[in-house]
Amino acid sequence: MDHTQENIDNDSFDKNSSKEYKVLARRYRPKTFDNLIGQSATVRILSNAFELKRIAHAFLFTGVRGVGKTTAARIISRGLNCLKSGEPTISPCGECDSCLSAQNDRHVDIIEIDAASHTGVDDMRELTEGVKYKPSVGRFRIYIIDEVHMLSNQAFNALLKTLEEPPGHTKFIFCTTEIRKIPITVLSRCQKFDLRRVSSDEMINHLGMICKKEKVTIDSASLNMIARSSEGSVRDSLSLLDQAISISNSNIKAEDIKSMLGLSDKAKVWDLFDSLMEGDPLKAINNFEVLLDDGSDPFLLIEELMLICHNVARTIAVPNLDMSQSMSEYEQNRAKNSAKDLNIPSVNKCWQILLKGQSEIQSTYSIKEATEMILLRIVYAANLPNLKDLIENSDLLKKKNDLAGDVQSYDANEQNTPLRADITNNLKTFENLLSFVKKNKDLTLFTLLIDQIRVIEYKPYYIKVNFVKENYIKFLEDIKKSLLNLTKSNWKIEVIAADPEYSSVTEKKEIQKEEKKNKIKENIIVKSILKEFPESKIIEIKNFNENRKD
Repeated sequence: MDHTQENIDNDSFDKNSSKEYKVLARRYRPKTFDNLIGQSATVRILSNAFELKRIAHAFLFTGVRGVGKTTAARIISRGLNCLKSGEPTISPCGECDSCLSAQNDRHVDIIEIDAASHTGVDDMRELTEGVKYKPSVGRFRIYIIDEVHMLSNQAFNALLKTLEEPPGHTKFIFCTTEIRKIPITVLSRCQKFDLRRVSSDEMINHLGMICKKEKVTIDSASLNMIARSSEGSVRDSLSLLDQAISISNSNIKAEDIKSMLGLSDKAKVWDLFDSLMEGDPLKAINNFEVLLDDGSDPFLLIEELMLICHNVARTIAVPNLDMSQSMSEYEQNRAKNSAKDLNIPSVNKCWQILLKGQSEIQSTYSIKEATEMILLRIVYAANLPNLKDLIENSDLLKKKNDLAGDVQSYDANEQNTPLRADITNNLKTFENLLSFVKKNKDLTLFTLLIDQIRVIEYKPYYIKVNFVKENYIKFLEDIKKSLLNLTKSNWKIEVIAADPEYSSVTEKKEIQKEEKKNKIKENIIVKSILKEFPESKIIEIKNFNENRKD
């Protein structure tokens, strides 16, 4: 059964009719839950409640604009008072006197109140006084309060007692887009239903059926753009479709929608995104200027870049994810190409700058200049190293590499020679062992050998040591295991009590540094500086020649 036709009012639009034109959002307002798209969970719960005769005395519908809150409230009110059957129904007939009166907004027992213009306590006092009276025509006396969050605190307080224990013939239905502004005492007295945003697929199908009824030709790209721009709001999508029909004279094309919405050519926006992530300021500014010349809205351009950024991040994180429902084939290919040269940290930096820039643009008069500054910020952020590179190049790792460089001198003659078959010849001294370990790129073992052990005696496959830390069992096992993997032989490591005469390689390095510091303190210039600044300390000593470049 085609329910879309049922959505059209009896005075549906005829080009030759003298009647006043009704916008699509009004003419295609659902009259039953069969026509309410995208809210299957809410409809199922309400249907079961009516079937089981467990109908609440107060309902609260919440959600973003245009998803069907007021429509759902009106359908329930009609179903509660429908006289065709002997009891309330989730599917009002639309034929009885009660349904016809409700459709024409003249039902005396269905009172619809706009809370934005009835915010005071006096308004609620008048409402609660009217609750006492029994319905004149229908089964229930129903109060629909739209945008209920606009009521004052005093008005809410005046409503509380009646809302908790209303007469059996009274029902309350509230609608709101700002549920956080409603007192918890009111929320606890209602059955709450969250109406979700309508998905793009459902929206596209709905708009396609309406275009067919209106005898309007429209391509899939246009439907996709309208659905995406409406952000899940059916009313917004129908308003945009109404406008598109007027612009294109019932033959809607993608170019008309782009012009109407101020959208940019997708290919050019992708070019701008790629130039931003390449860190090329000239290319980025040129691409931005081209888009502005084409009539793109800078604010919408930021939103489009955010959408691209999100799609590229998804492509990097989950390469096999099916995104055919949210992106065209062209966008999927561009996302894959952009993802090849990017990573999540770089895309995340771009996202954060765009997100912050979006709020900045809203508070400035020079939107073009503000947008350009945001784009330049992304360009130069693209050239910044990521956190991983900073950690790898940290001072701690530099010091370890300095130690490794010192060890290289222990066995410089073997530095450029391949590993010999007779490993034993390369392990004659402890310094040879360190060089061997480093050449095999086992930095974990290398760090343990220079940091954790003090060598008392050494020969190939035997080391007498004492450990720097008292709890050394794990270190000992790790060293034995790593040496076995590298040399293919078991090593005997004898552990003895601490001996102050011996130090680890790292300790020796620190001792040498301290000796240098103590020696430099005897310098006349340094002495005078320390005397002048008694709290100052010598942190590091560097040779000037080491920093010079040939």
